[in-house]
Amino acid sequence: MFLFVGMTITSCLKSDLEELPAFSDAEITNFRFEYRWIDSSQDNNRLQVVQLDTETTIDTDNQKVTCTIAVPDANGDFPEEIRTQVSLAEIVGYADISTAATLAPSNGAPALGEIGDFSNSNMSYEVTAADGTKVVWSLTISGFNK
Repeated sequence: MFLFVGMTITSCLKSDLEELPAFSDAEITNFRFEYRWIDSSQDNNRLQVVQLDTETTIDTDNQKVTCTIAVPDANGDFPEEIRTQVSLAEIVGYADISTAATLAPSNGAPALGEIGDFSNSNMSYEVTAADGTKVVWSLTISGFNK
């Protein structure tokens, strides 16, 4: 048994592996937003989420993302009293970026995936490609419709 284990550990291929190129794209391909709240109307407090309708325009030549956000109409799962509370100051943003890239907020922009204030007119995000290429993208919210 020790011989088998010793052979399997040492039999890994360690040379002659093809070098794959690192991705060089550092792009944002989409932006979307949601609103979260705790529903305390039931016995157990539950996190509720509603997707905000987002129209996104991406200018790859100038690294600019422009979004128009619309709050959906109230319904059984999204009551009017919660809908009236939705504002740019307390929403969650998400971005789709290039394969193997990373994204970091800059210039005081809110972190993505967390509740943040998107009412700032000068937000930007730095996207770093797998090969180290860095591109700063600006984000503008051009409209917020309720």
